[in-house]
Amino acid sequence: MLESNYALLHCSPERLLDIWSKVRQVTGLIRIRIAPLLEVPSRIPRLEEARQSAGTALAFLDDQVLSPLDRFPAEVPQEQLLDLRKALCVSIGQIHSFLHDTFGEIMASDPRSLHDADYFISRRFPRDIEEAEWLQSTLLKLQEYLASLEEERPRRLAGLADSIRREETVPQRQIWEGTRDFLEGLLSGLVPKLKEVLSLRGVRFYEMEILDRYTYDIPARCRVLLELHETASDATAAIRDSAGPTREEREQGVRDLLHCHAAFARRMAVQMGEIDKALLDLVAFIPLWLEAIEKRRALLLRRSAEAEEAGP
Repeated sequence: MLESNYALLHCSPERLLDIWSKVRQVTGLIRIRIAPLLEVPSRIPRLEEARQSAGTALAFLDDQVLSPLDRFPAEVPQEQLLDLRKALCVSIGQIHSFLHDTFGEIMASDPRSLHDADYFISRRFPRDIEEAEWLQSTLLKLQEYLASLEEERPRRLAGLADSIRREETVPQRQIWEGTRDFLEGLLSGLVPKLKEVLSLRGVRFYEMEILDRYTYDIPARCRVLLELHETASDATAAIRDSAGPTREEREQGVRDLLHCHAAFARRMAVQMGEIDKALLDLVAFIPLWLEAIEKRRALLLRRSAEAEEAGP
């Protein structure tokens, strides 16, 4: 509501009443929400000093600014509009200065803070908070998606890898179909989500390095694995079709088929194991990343929507 005095004195009555309505909301917020918070002492000396200073400033603001505004009703009659304009010219800047300066002083006195008061009253602070919140919400969606993969992941990757490693046999197409769909789902679902996170501001360099590795490694291995199965299926089919009519040729064909199956099965098992490990690492990394973001958001001084829904 940082309107200039010229705007306050010359705006339309409708605009003036809109400004007045918002000023009333702010004054109510100060008295109902902020004032009780400032009454609670802090055991941290520096923070207690900032609290006492803010309490003194609030008492002065209430006496000199808020109380004079109380004489104006919500619906200001026409004959009082000029007086309201003059009162707002004086009070809006003082209210803003109290909120601005007090906020910066208290935040800078918080022992978690790594910045001085100037940072918290600068444009950078709300931008940093907004970026952290957007990153957090995107990561929560990614975490939900990864959780949805957990029902299928053990069977489609680790379980099948153990089976083909033990039997040294490339899975038949009908058995492979579920794993193929799972891998294609990673390419079309997981990879775009990882790229979306990487594109956000607020991602730290070391976090970007970790996520970038997953964003490259998982789809690359998925494509290699899909190609391995296609190639193995074509190769084994060609060996079966090329078996000669004699017994020796058929026996040699069987040996060639077993060697082909074993070679492809080993390579497929390795790729499946690496994809499975990458997904497990990613599942373990996301909560740690979210915790780090929570620490960045700790100075926001308001609960998240999820916490508000859960209650105190």
